[in-house]
Amino acid sequence: MPEYRIQVATGKVDGAGTDANVYLTIYGSVGSSEEIQLESGRDDFERASVSNFIHTMRDLGALQKVRIRHDNSGHWPGWFLERIVIRDEEADKEWSFPCSLWLATDEHDEQIDRILDLA
Repeated sequence: MPEYRIQVATGKVDGAGTDANVYLTIYGSVGSSEEIQLESGRDDFERASVSNFIHTMRDLGALQKVRIRHDNSGHWPGWFLERIVIRDEEADKEWSFPCSLWLATDEHDEQIDRILDLA
């Protein structure tokens, strides 16, 4: 089963980081992943940072889109997501999903659940 490296870039705007629990579903040409919680045990999703996660899952084929969401928990749940980059280490392929939007109930369109298309 392939190993996927997931890089999540949080924006540089004031208050960009989140304390909420973040979840990701990956959609590919031959199926989708289960929803996975992105948690490294460190302080993830801080302002102007890139958080890295590695997940082994069945082959999803060519990646097409991702669903990213958070549960709006914690003292600072709002989050400015810059982009997600996913790399299949085994196949040496990489896909980028730009966002540059807030996932926050008090910002922009007040959404905390987004579908991101391939760049």
